[in-house]
Amino acid sequence: MEHRKCEVSIGRLPDYDRVIVTSNRQYLQDILAPGVLAVIVTALGKPAWIEELTALVMTAKFVIPRTIYPDSTIDKTATSVTTMFKDSPLSSGVRDALCEDLIGLVSCCADLTGAARFRLRFFTDVPNCRCSYHVDAVPPRAPTTALVRVYCGACTEYVTPSNLTCWEDFYSYVYMRKRELDAIAVARERVDLTAEARAAARLARLDERPPFLSRPIAPERVPPDSLVACKFVDSRDLWGGTHVRARSAHGWIHRSPMVGEPRFVATVNASA
Repeated sequence: MEHRKCEVSIGRLPDYDRVIVTSNRQYLQDILAPGVLAVIVTALGKPAWIEELTALVMTAKFVIPRTIYPDSTIDKTATSVTTMFKDSPLSSGVRDALCEDLIGLVSCCADLTGAARFRLRFFTDVPNCRCSYHVDAVPPRAPTTALVRVYCGACTEYVTPSNLTCWEDFYSYVYMRKRELDAIAVARERVDLTAEARAAARLARLDERPPFLSRPIAPERVPPDSLVACKFVDSRDLWGGTHVRARSAHGWIHRSPMVGEPRFVATVNASA
């Protein structure tokens, strides 16, 4: 029997905000429905090539800097990805399988959005505190549907709609966090250790107990071996990257984990 779970928001949120968790890939299409913030397709399996990829990422033998193809067709993306991994330590079989899977993500995004040009981003990284809860943005008027795949390592964390006080509180948190990061950067430039420590302490308090959560529980985690279709927001709804017309900017609130094993992540969305 297939598993399909729908988490529905309560309280001050619109009654349609929800996250769907399912083992049926056909439900990816549900991301196109109003108010569906994410569809998490679980139990994709872990073929042998991902096992080899995982071993290389965990031992830092396969390290990919943050790489972005900002505006490419499927064919151009395929060429770029193949060239990128040509001299990697991956075996030819793993390299071919990874390239095929990444292009498959772009093709899936094309099927969901009808777009012809895409932004593909991928990287390896060790979990850290640089990026906390956020929603991603797309260019003005671009489709807001995106795909996220964590091939190995620590899993993405996210907020269920029922645990969100309101969108205004969330975007206020985003603004406050950016303000503290900016304060840390300025303090470092001035070599002001006291100011840096104070800003870092304020940042730690924000991350330890985000004020937009109605229940400060442990975050939800995307299960390993999953594919996520999610909603980004139109950049026209953001001002200065943090302030927002909150009634229209509903997206998937998520973050990279702050601790855990090294990870390899890919994200794709329409660029126009």
